[in-house]
Amino acid sequence: MTLGGSRFIRCSQCRTLNAPDATFCSRCGAVLRSNRPWRRRRVTAAGTALGLVLLLLLAAVSFSFYKVVSSTISTTENVNPYAGQSGTTATIIGMTSEPTSGQSTSSSSPTSTLPAVLVRPASVFASSSLKATSTNSYGPTNLVDGDLATAWEEGAPGPGVGEWVEFRFSGQLTLSRIEIANGYQKDDERYRGNGRVKRLALEYSTGTTQLVDLIDSKDFQTIIPTRQPVEWMRLVIVATFPGEIWEDTALSEVRIYARAE
Repeated sequence: MTLGGSRFIRCSQCRTLNAPDATFCSRCGAVLRSNRPWRRRRVTAAGTALGLVLLLLLAAVSFSFYKVVSSTISTTENVNPYAGQSGTTATIIGMTSEPTSGQSTSSSSPTSTLPAVLVRPASVFASSSLKATSTNSYGPTNLVDGDLATAWEEGAPGPGVGEWVEFRFSGQLTLSRIEIANGYQKDDERYRGNGRVKRLALEYSTGTTQLVDLIDSKDFQTIIPTRQPVEWMRLVIVATFPGEIWEDTALSEVRIYARAE
């Protein structure tokens, strides 16, 4: 209903006429609904794009603020967990031939006096390997082929810190000793030209980790492993002796001995 050009609003509850600008009914107090049509805002592509840009900008600013605050209040440093730690130094045994089962490697070697047998792992695999050429391969199985002229070379960029090779056994074994030929021992040029392992982390299936320092030598080196029965063993490169020509770090041979049952 209109009067003098103004449109009155009728209450839907008590049917009383109210002023055009009234919000509540003057008689019953009910909320009045205006008869004015609602106008829906138009959404444009430009408006949508602007909204997304502003949202991304807000996210970037929030992330930058978080990084600044976290670096300010942080009390720890992101460092290599092995940095600054010294391991047990491997023992040079100077072996030039394969010992028979149960033989001592040398009079000065700290190996067990219990009989030991050479174990061939059921499988050997690595985190990376250098790509093979037409004449040479660098896979992890070279470590157990009995040939010092072949080697495993990691294939990651840089000196290979953090790269690993893993030996899995057919069942649980109690290890007696581990003998390692460091570097690529095909010849002196390759030995010095490639990186050699300076420090290893030996990780076992039991959860035990053993840190070992190797010597920069072409002799076999002995490591006394954990005495717990294990199903697999992993050698992780922690530090290296840098190569004079190439960055790749190499190992030529790994001999694993278990206690004879």
